[in-house]
Amino acid sequence: MISETVEPVAAGRSLAKEPISRRVGVGPWSVDAVFVTPPRDSEMSLSRQAACLAEELAAAHLDRDLDAVRLATVMPSGRPIVLVDGIPTRVSVSISHLQGLVGAALCDSAGVGLDIVDPAEAGRGLDAWFTPDELSLMPDEHGLLRALLWAAKEAAYKAAHLDSEFRPRTVTIRDLSAAGFAWIAQDRFADVRGTGCFIGINRHIVAVAATPARRALLQSQTRFPEAYRP
Repeated sequence: MISETVEPVAAGRSLAKEPISRRVGVGPWSVDAVFVTPPRDSEMSLSRQAACLAEELAAAHLDRDLDAVRLATVMPSGRPIVLVDGIPTRVSVSISHLQGLVGAALCDSAGVGLDIVDPAEAGRGLDAWFTPDELSLMPDEHGLLRALLWAAKEAAYKAAHLDSEFRPRTVTIRDLSAAGFAWIAQDRFADVRGTGCFIGINRHIVAVAATPARRALLQSQTRFPEAYRP
């Protein structure tokens, strides 16, 4: 199911006066990512700002006019997809946002997932979502283990495109280092495997996950693909 229409953001809506752009190698795939510090006085929600950033990234990648590019969201997962003139494309996009950082990632050859975590907010309260094996994957010498695990799980879930609600225990992190991770995401219909990497943006940990693209025909899910709802 794809969400209902919302009003388009005005043309010339660039948020990224000083964007941080990265081309990230994730396994055999190349992922384009862009990040920006959201303005504090913006009236736009963080989720809408992330959606706008993804639209700008997709428009540049596809060499299309920005007004022709919109995001839709697939429910119940909330996974964003790129529409051009109302038609779903095959590029994979993912967005993430915190109060201090908004990001978007895009790949046209793999399913991609992006997550941003502030290590200061990722403490032992998350332990219920990790297995003992996951917590023993690497020493926690710098207090970053839980932030890395959580970012990896979120990014892997987004990349898997299972389009079911996020349940952290259904995503298993198999290998983990400060540089990257391997993962499996499962539901009753699929078993999806992939890889991922970590990058640091300001004080944040950013996880980028990827897996071979699943070429679902999104047009069959609705007659009227609609715009991203924050």
